[in-house]
Amino acid sequence: MDLNEIINQLENELKNIGFDENHSAMLLQINIEGYSYIRSIGNLNSFRNFSSSPEILSSQNTCIDFIQFLADEIECSVIRSSTKVLHLDTLRLLSAYHSHVDIASIDSDYLSRLTIHMRDQCHLATNTIAKHMKVIKRYLNVARKKNIILKDPFSNYRIQSEKTYREFLTEKELFKLEEYRETIAPDNEALNSFLFSCYTGLRYSDIITVTKQDIILINKKRWLVKKMKKTSDEVRVPLSAIFNGKALELVKHIRRQRGLIFKLSSPQQTNRELKRIVKTVGIRKNITFHSARHTCATLLIYRGVNITTVQRILGHKNVTTTQIYSAVTDLTIEKDIKRSNKLK
Repeated sequence: MDLNEIINQLENELKNIGFDENHSAMLLQINIEGYSYIRSIGNLNSFRNFSSSPEILSSQNTCIDFIQFLADEIECSVIRSSTKVLHLDTLRLLSAYHSHVDIASIDSDYLSRLTIHMRDQCHLATNTIAKHMKVIKRYLNVARKKNIILKDPFSNYRIQSEKTYREFLTEKELFKLEEYRETIAPDNEALNSFLFSCYTGLRYSDIITVTKQDIILINKKRWLVKKMKKTSDEVRVPLSAIFNGKALELVKHIRRQRGLIFKLSSPQQTNRELKRIVKTVGIRKNITFHSARHTCATLLIYRGVNITTVQRILGHKNVTTTQIYSAVTDLTIEKDIKRSNKLK
């Protein structure tokens, strides 16, 4: 009889005498002629701490409430306030689902049941569910690093997500907003900041901190050099060249010499004002401030700018994030058809 048969026989005998592999675990280590063989049986998350000689822990030490653990970790995590709000939302959802759950009992089955609950009872969209599951995964990884659990509950669970359409403006629609600004609302803060974002790709969180001191001369050309709030990475935008210098021209018409270039009250108020303006000029799209970033990326790629250049302008760490904008759109289809007609 070989070693595997011996261990399998031992496992069967344990089950015959009442060993519950869902709530108990054994870790076998056998040394034979200098070689070490390790075999686990059952739920490894039943293990908590290890001393020089592993021992069975009493039940009062093995139950750690994941809800409380999550609350404590969120409280002490060094994360942005907006991110903390999202994590607390996940905490509230979990608390409503179960007021108490032993962290050792969380496995792929539990995660699947939670997913079904969020879908059928909470009526959450697939991508919203994915956001919550990513938060849960983050803190379970924290628990693993602290040796509270040993096995990854997500090892047999896959977070599902759906591709979403990213709304953006076409060249013609962007021109309508530019015309509205020039003729009717030259000092509209929401519109000016939105157009500046369309020309530079900056996020709202960065737009609200831009000053004229962030615009510097490099080789006799104006560049915007700024550290992004979300990633702390530096982004460099050639204002003199990108979109024929429209961003630079817009800044020149704003009289503030020092301090913030754009003064916005809040993302919500800014989006409400943008929706009003978009409707006024006859654009039938669900535009938010973040649509400006999508507009910048899409139009740059449409104009033939290299994908890696767009990546650097947007400040993406990975080019795959930028590649979502290079997918076939109505714009590229129309452009390719026109090009093919010229070849005839």
